[in-house]
Amino acid sequence: MHCLVQFSLMPRISIITPVFNGAGFLNEAIGSVLEQTYQDWQLIIVNDGSTDNTAEILKKLVDPRIQIIHQCNSGTSVARNSGLDLAVGKYITFLDADDRIPPNSLECRIEFLEANAEIDILNGSIRKFNETGEVGVYRPFLKKCQLFPRIAQLDQGVFFGPFYMVRKSAIGDYRFPEGISHCEDLIFFTELSHERNLIYGGISEWTYSYRLHSGSAMSNLPGIEAGYFEYLRRVLPMKKMSPYMRCYLRAKIRSILGKSWLRRGRPIQAVKSMISIMRV
Repeated sequence: MHCLVQFSLMPRISIITPVFNGAGFLNEAIGSVLEQTYQDWQLIIVNDGSTDNTAEILKKLVDPRIQIIHQCNSGTSVARNSGLDLAVGKYITFLDADDRIPPNSLECRIEFLEANAEIDILNGSIRKFNETGEVGVYRPFLKKCQLFPRIAQLDQGVFFGPFYMVRKSAIGDYRFPEGISHCEDLIFFTELSHERNLIYGGISEWTYSYRLHSGSAMSNLPGIEAGYFEYLRRVLPMKKMSPYMRCYLRAKIRSILGKSWLRRGRPIQAVKSMISIMRV
């Protein structure tokens, strides 16, 4: 059963933050929202059955714009969906509990979307960091385009993670696929862009800070492989996938997984993975 505490009015932006045992970084994530230059927001924090002191941290929050959901551990997709069900903002964005957003992240994105009514989903620059500091920058594709043809071919220029800002009207009743631990965000945005014909936009401004650490989902290669296989099973049958796009997608995922297993010193698994992809 969900336990809801604290309610806000009708903010312009809803920020959804799922957290599972994220007490070590959660205060930084929340603090980055509180420090925004744009203050008309709703922060929905979904405590996904944490067993650390996450609940104690959340008890101390008194800002009426913050809403909290406590639920049994059900996975990131269920947590994000719980947040979507509660979101009231015209715009939706996602902030993972171990990441941060820079002070003008909300302001620069809402200004762009307000000025460009044809854009459904907005990407921005992302700084990657670890305990030593900044270690890289992701720069998005900046031209307006149909999102589906690019995201369905795993174009990194239009997809880094679920850190877009999206019009709530474009999401509607779509929700993240549940029971999947990897690629669930990629599946969600690919399916959404296919069905809703999303128009993509990108800005060069820094909108997100992504933390790299050993506990991240991207360190689990078997899980990543399973996620890519599920992605193929869902995307290949889509009506807007041309024969060329299907061939390209298989080849790209085969290359990604093959190289990843080889870097781990697992050549036999690399071969098995590449063969299995052709059977999907």
